[in-house]
Amino acid sequence: MVRITPEEAGVRREGILRFLDEMKEKRLHMHAMLLLRHGKVFYEASFAPWSGDNLHMLFSLSKSFTSTAVGFAVQDGLLSLTDKLVDFFPEHLPAAPCENMQKITVNHLLTMNTGHGVEPNHTDDCWEKAFLRSYVEFEPGAHFLYNTFGTFMLSAIVQKVTGKKLLAYLREKLMDPLGMSPDIWTEESPSGVATGGYGMNVRVEDIAKLGQFYLQRGKWEGKQLLNEQWILDAQTAWSDNSPTGGDSDWGRGYGYQFWMCTPKHVFRGDGAFGQYCIILPDQDMVIAINSGVEDMGAVMKSIWDNILPAVDASGGTGDEKLVLPSSFVTAARWEDMGKEVSAPVPEEAWLGTYVLQPGNSLAETIEIQKDRVLLDGCEMPLCLDKWTPFTWKAKKNEGTLEQAVVRVMERAAVRAARKDDALILHACFVNTPFEAVLKLTFTAHGVRIHSRQNVGFDNTESELVGYKA
Repeated sequence: MVRITPEEAGVRREGILRFLDEMKEKRLHMHAMLLLRHGKVFYEASFAPWSGDNLHMLFSLSKSFTSTAVGFAVQDGLLSLTDKLVDFFPEHLPAAPCENMQKITVNHLLTMNTGHGVEPNHTDDCWEKAFLRSYVEFEPGAHFLYNTFGTFMLSAIVQKVTGKKLLAYLREKLMDPLGMSPDIWTEESPSGVATGGYGMNVRVEDIAKLGQFYLQRGKWEGKQLLNEQWILDAQTAWSDNSPTGGDSDWGRGYGYQFWMCTPKHVFRGDGAFGQYCIILPDQDMVIAINSGVEDMGAVMKSIWDNILPAVDASGGTGDEKLVLPSSFVTAARWEDMGKEVSAPVPEEAWLGTYVLQPGNSLAETIEIQKDRVLLDGCEMPLCLDKWTPFTWKAKKNEGTLEQAVVRVMERAAVRAARKDDALILHACFVNTPFEAVLKLTFTAHGVRIHSRQNVGFDNTESELVGYKA
């Protein structure tokens, strides 16, 4: 992608700097970001130990890729928006399907209007069967419910009608023509269907290209790949999500697996913990971000308050003299909290191997050496001043989705410090939004480990103990 300066893009640097300062002040950890205008990158940044070169989990931003595949399948004449879901999978239907289930169309799945009062669960090795046997409380088309399982059904439909898995179809229709990363991968269900509503792993530049593709209304390098009407329909607020989202950026309407935003005409795909593909048609801009944040709304509000007003702004002098750094170092936990620490030098009495309580998800053993900590043999160097790469080999269960979790958690970096009588390890898993801080407190006969994760769907803190072997 072509690189230009903010001035060439007509964007004041001051707005970008204010955004970056606000992210730092609020301890909202960015990982990588690209800002585009007129199809050219005018600002990019990475935040060590993350890099724009890393594949990164997308979570629900995967949905926007899945809906794009549906658009291509419709364009290819393989399905239509009015097709009934049940007609694609007669082999999985119960003897007497729910009446409202029989009314669900492709359009209802795209717009999160299936009629479910509660999102179905994956209760079967065959997820299609589990969805088709779920109860649909409301008339389809009359009730918005964010439904990740419904997006999986779109993925299953694409695979059914094309004879190709979602990723293979997207590779042919979208990813290769746009020059996206060749090693993009996605999680799959037990029966080998792309999860659809989550599970895609791409680079931040791939996110930017998806946004640019929508900004250009389905055209790439002068060729119309996907028809313009589909692009326009995708950014139309077909569903009213204000009852659940209120006046936030999750209550402005929902299109074809895209959210409408607070600023007029702006729409986006997003994923848990801060994965953003924001398209601003009026400004001819795209903003792509990977991050690891709890407050996703705060990131968008800062974009609306700081970056958006900087576009085509007049007034002020010397803006071009402001230095826009392109690389940052993510703060370690103790730096974020302003705590005094010292070099991570273990006491002699701490050295040795400890057996951890069974059933935990961390490790079976932890070994303390003078310059490193080993979790089940995985070496975490004790370095205070810089993020040091290490490979994490978590426990896994063969033949399950946990293998995908192991895959994304393997690449990591760690910093370490000592605080009074404890070792502190801050690990960042660079293909994910996740950071984990381990505080190791030693006793005469063992170790107590307090673990805190930066973000998560469940409890992000835990305690476990171990005894010296």
